[in-house]
Amino acid sequence: MEKVDELNSLNIGEFKAVIFDLDSTLMDTHRYPLVASEWLMKNSNVDTDIHRESYLRNLISRYFKAIEAIADGAPFRPPFDIVKTAMSNSLEAIGFNPDSDIVEEATQRFRALHVELSTPFPGVPELLSNLESRGIRQGILTNSFVGNARVILDNSKLRHHFEAIVDCGDVQAYKPMPELFERTLALLDVTPSEALFVGDEYYADMVGGKGLQLTTVWINHREESLDELVARYGPENTPDYVTTTISEFAKML
Repeated sequence: MEKVDELNSLNIGEFKAVIFDLDSTLMDTHRYPLVASEWLMKNSNVDTDIHRESYLRNLISRYFKAIEAIADGAPFRPPFDIVKTAMSNSLEAIGFNPDSDIVEEATQRFRALHVELSTPFPGVPELLSNLESRGIRQGILTNSFVGNARVILDNSKLRHHFEAIVDCGDVQAYKPMPELFERTLALLDVTPSEALFVGDEYYADMVGGKGLQLTTVWINHREESLDELVARYGPENTPDYVTTTISEFAKML
């Protein structure tokens, strides 16, 4: 495997635009699935001390499998439907009978908490201002709940930095499918060679970005094995740069 470039070799002046993933890249969104899931388990009479980890593993696995199925050609389903089904089926998987009304309310909470509990990672406002001062266009593309990205960015007073905000509902597709990337590039009026893409999900972000020949930065905050992921998804999807936090990326500009 070819060595991934060190971030200090990145010349941001080579690019006309930087495109970011939202959740876990610019915004700290780790709390909201936990809070919503604990509400569901509590109201379904599930002992969270015993079943929390098993439930969450099921939920995450089912969510990503649904996204992968759509990327492989299954009909588009909105995020709300995917999360609702995953929450219900995850209760069944740990031996509990889901109540449809409780699952519906839990999913509504899931979507609302995504907005309420999302906060920018340290250094993000300064990073976006730095890029804007250099005349670099900025965009967001995300698989998250339809419409939430715009509200989150408004609440964080960051929306003005972005000329393009694209979510899965805008194009009826999920990363790594090309539609989100193509729409974002078109709105920013740049070619793939003129854009840098920054994301944290290897399958959605790196595989998706490389599918359009974008230069990519992988925020590996989960400390996953790059070698294992390259072996799984192919060397053609190897990110160009790897860091562990968005603030570390910002320091290299």
